[in-house]
Amino acid sequence: MEEFYKSLDKHVESLNYKFQDKFSIKQLLYDDIMLVLQDGWGDSQLKFWVNKNFKIIKIGDQSVVYDIKSNHPVVRHENLYTKIKECHERVGHHGRDKTWIEVKDQYGWVQLDTVKLFISQCDVCSNRKTFPKPAAEKPIVSIGYFTRLQVDLIDMRSIPDGEYKWILHAKDHFTKFLWTYPLQSKEAEPVAQKLLQQFYSFGAPRILQSDNGKEFVAKVIKVLTLFYCLFCEI
Repeated sequence: MEEFYKSLDKHVESLNYKFQDKFSIKQLLYDDIMLVLQDGWGDSQLKFWVNKNFKIIKIGDQSVVYDIKSNHPVVRHENLYTKIKECHERVGHHGRDKTWIEVKDQYGWVQLDTVKLFISQCDVCSNRKTFPKPAAEKPIVSIGYFTRLQVDLIDMRSIPDGEYKWILHAKDHFTKFLWTYPLQSKEAEPVAQKLLQQFYSFGAPRILQSDNGKEFVAKVIKVLTLFYCLFCEI
């Protein structure tokens, strides 16, 4: 949260000075808006801006400032992180556009740049990008069934099925046939255990590869060799 607000302050400082004070509504400004709407307090310039953009809605015994344009409650600067986080989690961490739609449907006076900044610092979204697929320099050639097995992990932590937060994806390059296995973690041991189940049924591949990198493959093979006489090319 602290890093988010530091980055947000830096972004606001980069804007034209005319837009800096009203990019987000801090608590002091929120209180001034209340005074203008309830008591007519303030100078003519402030009154004009407030009456053009805001109104008060009574919810029970509480008075809430609403953004006239969106007809949604104004999110104070101090609550931006919490409210955007709630919206981002409700849409399953599915990127900027869906999060922005959810925010706009719930709240007023939240800027798109603020949502972009939050998503750029989301740990769950960053972890999905941990293992990017490199561009292939040459086509992968397989000479027969189960000679080359591609194994990768799919991150499902944002939408887990109970205790299962990862999916092991295994694909035979020759036949294009694939298998999937649920995993509780991405550690080498549970990955190796699932692969052993497959090897007992179909035999061990000659080449085991992964877009997760050679280090990942090496760890898996190290565990496999404890249980199975396996010879693979990395």
